[in-house]
Amino acid sequence: MSATLVLTEALPEPGMRTLASRGDVAVRILAEPTTAALREALPAADGVVMVMEQPALTADLIERAPRLRVACRMGAGYDNFDVPALTRRGIPLATAGNANADTVAEHALYLMLALAKRGPALDRAVRRGAWPRAFGSIELRDLTCLVVGYGRIGRQIARRAAAFAMRIVVVDPDVPVEVVARDGYTRAETLDAGLRQADFVVVACALAPSTRGLIGASALAAMKPTAFVVNVARGPIIDEQALVAALRARRIAGAGLDVLEAEPPRPDHPLFALDNVVLTPHTAAYIRTAFDRMAVATAVNALAGLDGRLDRDVVVNPEVLDNR
Repeated sequence: MSATLVLTEALPEPGMRTLASRGDVAVRILAEPTTAALREALPAADGVVMVMEQPALTADLIERAPRLRVACRMGAGYDNFDVPALTRRGIPLATAGNANADTVAEHALYLMLALAKRGPALDRAVRRGAWPRAFGSIELRDLTCLVVGYGRIGRQIARRAAAFAMRIVVVDPDVPVEVVARDGYTRAETLDAGLRQADFVVVACALAPSTRGLIGASALAAMKPTAFVVNVARGPIIDEQALVAALRARRIAGAGLDVLEAEPPRPDHPLFALDNVVLTPHTAAYIRTAFDRMAVATAVNALAGLDGRLDRDVVVNPEVLDNR
């Protein structure tokens, strides 16, 4: 009997090719990636692939999918899934694993360098006819980089920052001290302890109830006035109102943000008026080669989930595999 795999959107071509190699799997692509379309398709779904951040796979939608055996996300973030609801049903949720870790880590370093070397600001000045050869940029060498979240992406950020001779401190309550030490880094006992010593704070953790607003007014107040914050994870991890206030008052030196609380932002967003901010439109993973890797990894995960042979390392709720 064939299985039905529902995709919210078509995967990039290498991923669709991987799915097409299986004649026993019928692929259904939604006409548009909306909650309504997903609701209509789920009753016949054995597997579901959420390609982008929208729509969300909520508990009520999961209840409409009696045949569902696997859920997949083409990416690292999974905040558009109700993980507890999936877990209660015994349905594994698979991410794309390491497929985009390198490119997101590179983007984090780009934002760090753009802030440290004032690249965008100097570019704008030269285009205006100025030639501002003055001190103001900084070296990364010997500075402390606090990596918030030591998962696949956080580890790659740490490796790259260390290559710039930075001191790496990690904060992640789910990662043992000895694991961080084995990689040659230090684990801060608390976020506050890490923030107080950091010159760069790089947010790379998943968005969850425990991390929503994690970098708020008190966290920003704990940072040095010369420190920068970079976010390549999810916008709501940083309290934007508190961040804007800290940047305006120069209580921190600057921010590099690939993600915002609301995307796209409104045209009058207060961050746009600040000269100590570098922004990109959630494009850290928008590299063709990375997208192709994510597409293939997602397709492989979906097929493996239908076959009951998912790689435990890419499953967000691996406890469900123990009960199979």
